[in-house]
Amino acid sequence: MLPAWAVRKVWDDPRRIPYLLIWKHPRDGTNKDAVRIARQLPRTSFPEADSVEIKRTDGSTVPIYLAWRRQPHGGRSLLLKCWECQRPSRALYGWKVGNDGRYLCAVLADWQCRRCADLSYASEGGALLYRSGVVSRIFRMPCEATKCPRPDVWLPYVFSSPEAARQTGMF
Repeated sequence: MLPAWAVRKVWDDPRRIPYLLIWKHPRDGTNKDAVRIARQLPRTSFPEADSVEIKRTDGSTVPIYLAWRRQPHGGRSLLLKCWECQRPSRALYGWKVGNDGRYLCAVLADWQCRRCADLSYASEGGALLYRSGVVSRIFRMPCEATKCPRPDVWLPYVFSSPEAARQTGMF
């Protein structure tokens, strides 16, 4: 997940330097993904042209356009536009649901919204329940469905330089 608050840190930095975002696996602590995010200079004075560029470790780059929304108290909030449907969203996702011919799997995506990436929450459709399986039915020992814990959100660690990430032990 690429949250809008992380992009806002890059956008509001007066130095206009690229930032490093790193996602670590919540259980084993290994680095799973890293991107460089840099503010793009708008070619026009329209706020719809505000954008950042996201560069992955494989060298692929994707521009993300920003959508600003006015707040009742006079401030403004940042939303990120999905490149596919152009809808503003609070977060974009770098992975989407794919199909390897037999099973559904996660495949790399170009930072889409949940709907375009075909993602769903774990709580949708009863995915947070352990149910009795074939073995319990064979031995006629039914088990009640038990709740399993909600998965952790994978938010990125945000660094203003690779040296800052190295000092915290990220790599």
